Amino acid sequence: MIPFLALAVLLLFSAPLEAEAPSGGDVSPYPLIPRLDSSDPVFRQYSDDVAAARKALAAPRAGSPPPITLYAYRPHGEDTLLSVAARCAVPYDAIATLNRIATVRDPIVGKTLLLPTLPALYLPDRAKTDIEHLLLASPDPSIVPIEITVRDPERRTVHCLPDAVFDGTVRAFFLTPSIRFPLPAGTLTSTFGYRKNPVTGNLVFHKGIDLAAPYGTAVLACADGRVTKSGYDEIYGEYVTIAHADGRESLYGHLSSKKIVLQGEVKSGSIIGTVGSTGQSTGPHLHFEIRENGVPKNPEGFLKRK
Repeated sequence: MIPFLALAVLLLFSAPLEAEAPSGGDVSPYPLIPRLDSSDPVFRQYSDDVAAARKALAAPRAGSPPPITLYAYRPHGEDTLLSVAARCAVPYDAIATLNRIATVRDPIVGKTLLLPTLPALYLPDRAKTDIEHLLLASPDPSIVPIEITVRDPERRTVHCLPDAVFDGTVRAFFLTPSIRFPLPAGTLTSTFGYRKNPVTGNLVFHKGIDLAAPYGTAVLACADGRVTKSGYDEIYGEYVTIAHADGRESLYGHLSSKKIVLQGEVKSGSIIGTVGSTGQSTGPHLHFEIRENGVPKNPEGFLKRK
């Protein structure tokens, strides 16, 4: 028997089934969970439905699809996608795809999230985000999708892939999204890896990339972060280092000026300095590095222009 709070969405072979709105004046057509706490009766009902869905996945019955129930929750305070998923005992992959969240850093506080009870990937008909393009480009042929209709607030058809999760490539892209280009415009003149030093002629490992741009061009923070270093180096000249989430940091070298406060917070795209030719340089350009836990990575694998 389906509990009165649950809006079960069942498999329908002829067309997707649309969940009906509960009675009352709630803006959401799905039961709203006030708090992700066992003292809340709606959350207890949600947790029971999650357990029932997992039980159905573990012991499937022929011709009987696993139950899919949707609830709503409005994140607040320190809520993040990962903390909400952990509290709900549902993979973040499921919440992210159902709500079309593009990266783990997308803000969720103040928005209404749909919380599914069934661990699954929830895919649209057409991709809107990079993650959706990746998922729709390589579907798992072993999983038969269940079509459901979701209202949030628009009606849309969603293809539910029970018990599916992000593969390694998609997970890495979701957890470490691309960073913005650190200049309004620039030309790549030197790549990451071994090269002849243009000043000494020695073969050295180039830990970043060089982007040529006119002297005085604004240099932009590639992502939100905190300024951890600012100084002068014989090689980098005037430089700035910014620490980001997930153990990453970015370095900006050969600057002509700096517009930051040490230990200050910066936003993605904020001006942190200007292009110059300080240090070991043959002309105005930006030396740009990305490091993960102190290890240099090829910035071209992260960059996207905005």
